[in-house]
Amino acid sequence: MKITFLGTGAAEGIPALNCPCPHCTRARREGGRLVRHRNAILFSLPGYELLLDTPPDIRELLARYQIHRIEGIFLTHAHHDHTGGLEEFLYWRKDLDLFVEPQVYESLRRENWGDRLPDIAFHCPIHPGMAVRFDGFFFTPFAVHHTIPCFGLAIYEGGRKVVYTSDTSNRFSNYAYRLMAEADLLIVNTPRFTGPHEGHITSTEAVALKKRVGARRLALTHFNHNNRTHDSLEKWAQGLDGVIIAYDGLEIEV
Repeated sequence: MKITFLGTGAAEGIPALNCPCPHCTRARREGGRLVRHRNAILFSLPGYELLLDTPPDIRELLARYQIHRIEGIFLTHAHHDHTGGLEEFLYWRKDLDLFVEPQVYESLRRENWGDRLPDIAFHCPIHPGMAVRFDGFFFTPFAVHHTIPCFGLAIYEGGRKVVYTSDTSNRFSNYAYRLMAEADLLIVNTPRFTGPHEGHITSTEAVALKKRVGARRLALTHFNHNNRTHDSLEKWAQGLDGVIIAYDGLEIEV
C-alpha cells in the first residue's frame, strides 16, 4: 500500500497563529518542511482510497496534492483538528463511506452538523475489535486512551500490517499491543518530543513503543510547535533504527 502524509501538524499547525516562538518564526521565514498543516493521511489500498481524518485544512491539502479520488473516510475522534473539514465533503459530489464509531458519530451530529451529516457521507459504524473487510484488505479499529473517545486502526493488505495509533497517551490495552506486534509500519502521533503531555504519547516514548512491539519501522507525525523542528528531529532519528520523521507530502510504500 502507499501512504501519503497530507498534513503532519497537531491542533495548532506550524506556524501557529500569531505565535512568536522560535519554531514558528523559523517556519514563517524558511517554509519547506518546517511548515506543518494539521494531521491527515491517505491510505491507497487495492481499489480503495481511505482518508484518515478531515482537519480544517483538508480542502487546501486535497488541492495541493491533487487528490481527486476518495472512497472512504475514517474519523479517529471528534476533536476539531481531526474533523473540522468534514463539511467540505458536502461539495465532493461523489459517494463516500464514513467509518466512525457510533458514539463519535452521534457527537458530531449533535454538536456540529445535525441532519446534514448523512448528506456528507454514508455512515458505516465501526466497533473496536471488529474487522471491516474488503476484497484484498481489511482493517481493525481499536480504542486508545485519550481525553475523549478515540480510535486507532490496524490495516492488513498483502501480508503486510500498518498500525496507526491516533491521538493517545502512552497507555495501551493488551489487545492494542497485540495488534501493534511486529507491524511493518507503526504510525504514532507525538505532539511533543518528551513528556509529560496529557493525553498524548511523546516522540521518545514512541521509540520505546516501537522496540516493545517489535515494529519494523516507526513514522512519527502530528507534531506541535513545542516539539523540535523538522531538521532537528531528522538529525535525532539518524541515530535510531527505522524511525521516520513525517512531513507534509511524504509518501511511504509498505
